[in-house]
Amino acid sequence: MNEIITATYNFLDTLEDSDLIKNLTKYKNNLLNNKALLAKIDNIRNLKDDNKLIQGRKEIYEDNDYKMYMKYYNELSLLIMKINHKYKEYTNTTKGCKG
Repeated sequence: MNEIITATYNFLDTLEDSDLIKNLTKYKNNLLNNKALLAKIDNIRNLKDDNKLIQGRKEIYEDNDYKMYMKYYNELSLLIMKINHKYKEYTNTTKGCKG
């Protein structure tokens, strides 16, 4: 059992030092510092007009930092889904790690 715990902590350390997390953090910080893009995101939250909503989303999705953030966000989400799948397989439960 100790080797599983040790391997898990090694995995978490490796993940923390991975390009995936470094890039996710980098692009997240870029987005948080992009006041114009944050304003666009804020503006589309209250739109009722579908055409304006679609146009606003297109503008957001065209932003390179947003695209890259979503790329790494999705990669991390897939990894978490795989972990949850294994967790369920090993424990025969319907609950997984929340993240």
